[in-house]
Parts: sequence; structure tokens; C-alpha cells
Amino acid sequence: MPAPSGLPGFGPPPGLPSAPGVPSAPGAPGSDGGRGGRGVLRRNAVWAFVGAILASAVWTGAVVAVPGIVDGGSGAKSVRGYHAVDKICEAGKLTAFRGKYKMVDNYPLEHAGRSESMDVMRCYALMKRTPGDSETPDYATLDIRAELHKAVDSVPEFAALRHYFEQQKYEITDAPGLGEEAYFAYGDEPTSSDKTFHDINYYLQVRDGAMTYSLYWTDNYQVGKNHTLDRETVRKAILDDTRDMLKAIGGP
Repeated sequence: MPAPSGLPGFGPPPGLPSAPGVPSAPGAPGSDGGRGGRGVLRRNAVWAFVGAILASAVWTGAVVAVPGIVDGGSGAKSVRGYHAVDKICEAGKLTAFRGKYKMVDNYPLEHAGRSESMDVMRCYALMKRTPGDSETPDYATLDIRAELHKAVDSVPEFAALRHYFEQQKYEITDAPGLGEEAYFAYGDEPTSSDKTFHDINYYLQVRDGAMTYSLYWTDNYQVGKNHTLDRETVRKAILDDTRDMLKAIGGP
């Protein structure tokens, strides 16, 4: 399956990965041999896309909510032992999530950019899982971004992002043992006027010196119809794969 349109070989600009054209499994509902499942698959893909759009709004919302965090100041902290790699998900393996899902063909999409002021590593994964005896796979997404801030202090930005999540009524919990500061932001809410359809959004934010790291996982479910991974399973997978990612880019 070709990569989504946008940056060559990677997809749309950061924060706007898309999931159009998600294939149906052969013989499954939604494929040529199935019955009535195409709309379900299409809706799952759309939910994944909508969740990714919400991720793109986080930084914009933080800037609006806390004016003045971007002031062109200096005072960057040390990047310590962290360094940029071309494919952060390949280096970090994503072992925990690969044990729960199967990657859609040609995913994850990865990209890295280096400059004198900041290095950026990005990974976007579209994954599918077949719950129970259902032949219709459920789709989830991972959006991972690591930045090495070499010109400015990232601490005010990191604090503003947490403030944004608090304002949006996300449930905030600390994530001990990662960097200088780290936390989870969790939300589960209806996606439309039909309150049975829910999006689940789970963010992990980490700062260690001049390195900031963000992992965004989203899935969806319909009350009484299907389900997603339980919250503790997702939390553990996020923590396990994040530790491997940070080690892969030079962390402790």
C-alpha cells in the first residue's frame, strides 16, 4: 500500500498522519467476499485519522492556552547522550505493541531531520488487531516524536503542554523512572451524537535535559459491540516500548 500523500515517503506534515485506504483482510467483512463490513473498516480508518488530527491540535492549543511560551529565547539544556537516528521505531523495535497488533503493510512510516538548532525523529504506525472471534480487524495508531532541542530551553514548552492537557480535562498521572519528568494524559470520550462510539487517547510525554519525547496511542470501540485493549495493558506497552526507544537514541 503506498504511503499517504504529503512528505515524500512519509506522509502529511507532523501531526497529520492519515489512514485512508486501509485494506480489508481477504474474505473478511468489507472485502469482496464479505458482507456489510466495508463501512466498519472505513469507519475505523476514519476514527484513526480523526484521532491523529486531534494530536496535531495539541501544540496549537498549548500555545493558545499559555501565551508567550515561544519567545525565541536561549538557554538550551544539554542533550546528554541522546542522538538522532534515521528510524527510531526500527531502532526501538516496538516489541510490546507488535505483540498486541499486526502492522499494516508499509508501516511504520519514519523520518528524521537534523539541524543546528534541533533534531527531530518521527514514527507513525497503523496497526490492526482482530478481537475475539470477529473477522473484522480493529485499527489503532501510534504517533511517536522525539526532539533534541539544541538552541532553546524546552522546559517552558513542556510545562505548557501539560497545562493544555489539564485544561482539556485529560486524566494526568506521573510516569516514574523516565527522564527528569514524565506523565501520562488519558482521555476516553464519545466521538459523535451516538454516545456508544468512543475514542481512547493515551499520551506519554517525557523530558530529559534537552530531549523531549511524545508517544500518542489511539484506538476506538463501540459500547456493547467491540472492545479495545484494557488500559493497563496499553500503559505497560507504552512504557516498555518507550524505554527501548530512549535507549536506542542514547538514553540511560
